[in-house]
Amino acid sequence: MKKSAKSAGHFVRVLASPRFFRATMVVLVLQATWLALSGRYPMAFDEDFHFGIIRLYAHHLWPFWAHQPAGANMFGAVARDPSYLYQYVMSLPYRFISLFTHDQTIQVLCLRGIDIALFTLGVVLFRRLLQRTGASAALLNFCCAVFVLIPVVPLLAAQINYDDLLLPLIAITLELTMRIVDELRAQRRLNGRRVLLLAIVCLLTSLVKYAFLPIFLAIMIYLHLEFRQAYAHRQVFIRAILDSWRALSRRLRWGLVALLCLSFAMFSERYAINTLRYHTPTPSCNKVLNVQACSAYGPWIRDYTFAQANTHGPHSPLVFTADWFYGMWLRLFFAVDGPGTEFETRGPLLIPSLAAIAVAAGSLVVAVRYGRQFLNRRRHPLLFLAMLSAVIYIAALWLVEYQAFVRTGQAVAINGRYLLPVLLPILVWLALAWRQALRTLSSRAWMAGLALLCLVWGGGALTYMLRSSDAWYWPNQTIHDVNYAAQRFLGPVVPGYRSPDLFL
Repeated sequence: MKKSAKSAGHFVRVLASPRFFRATMVVLVLQATWLALSGRYPMAFDEDFHFGIIRLYAHHLWPFWAHQPAGANMFGAVARDPSYLYQYVMSLPYRFISLFTHDQTIQVLCLRGIDIALFTLGVVLFRRLLQRTGASAALLNFCCAVFVLIPVVPLLAAQINYDDLLLPLIAITLELTMRIVDELRAQRRLNGRRVLLLAIVCLLTSLVKYAFLPIFLAIMIYLHLEFRQAYAHRQVFIRAILDSWRALSRRLRWGLVALLCLSFAMFSERYAINTLRYHTPTPSCNKVLNVQACSAYGPWIRDYTFAQANTHGPHSPLVFTADWFYGMWLRLFFAVDGPGTEFETRGPLLIPSLAAIAVAAGSLVVAVRYGRQFLNRRRHPLLFLAMLSAVIYIAALWLVEYQAFVRTGQAVAINGRYLLPVLLPILVWLALAWRQALRTLSSRAWMAGLALLCLVWGGGALTYMLRSSDAWYWPNQTIHDVNYAAQRFLGPVVPGYRSPDLFL
């Protein structure tokens, strides 16, 4: 018993060490870098869509369009797409890279490298943010390791995709929110500088990807609750706003106001005008263009074709929810190629995918029994905010995809990567609940070690390496040799390796 406790203590100390977290980040970067070097362009997660629009913006000074750009129909209604800021920002390094080379392969690899850096920064910022939960370093490092070993995580980080910028921006918005609340609670003082900064960052993040809007809503709800508690009367709140305004220096005051006006104008130029003109902030392609023009846009024509054939298709939310959970799980752990093989898909490997189901089922019970205590807004403000954001975000995601299901009769666009922006806080919340359920250090160490072992045994980039084929790779012999060596030497000891259609 003493030996077991001593081993558990040593394992926990390893987990808690800064070296373990740094090693985790190195693993993430190495995994994503190898996938970026392996996977030929375009990879599966809309990489041709993002790179194509980046190239359009590279020949356009402003992020605004008076009309649909020439040759842009294959990317949908570009001029009215509210999720454009990532492509515009990435067009700046693309312009610089293009000064030195017109080789598309080198351009793609350079942009993939930037995306890997952005995604890694997002994980680092989220870990720093989640320290506010009071969770131990060992627990936080464990959750980060679990996150980077989910197969879709390095696969997403390796691609040109706006989610790679969205992740650090979400961490920044939540951090700014918590700093406002900390000062409000400690000093009964409203920090006008941070409030303005938060508004600016939230407005701009909404233009990176419209999926941030539910999190924006959660932040506003949370701040409303905090302001109501801090200021019982409206006059007191107005006085606090005026005091915070006067506390700013003249230069800072007008600089922030100018940035706020600019970001609000950019936000309104898409969301407000779209709502007024098309009665929705995110109009369908055919509301902006005609059907013939939209037919060149793959996701739209897929849904349109399904919808035309859907006369008496299934509408049951229960049927859809079952498909939704299955699709989310499958596409967190699968391997997939891009348009070159018509999105050839290979099933998850046995141990990491089944372990995820087992842990998720156990976590449901544990969260109900022990997780509620960590959702107290006064005692655990960050977890309350993070989980409120996650609930609203996931509910909005489910609703949008259910509406597509009703319209098309098919469970389309269900992707596990959509959960990644809110997954790290969820993992920390569940880990805190498990810590309460498992009373001894030895049981916690065994649980953590077993979970990491299951994910290492076929998870992370290894899923892609073992499931991929020659058609997925860049035409480079070294890439082929390394991936085939992994398949030859590691494949036989990874359960499920010889069944590529597993769970499909």
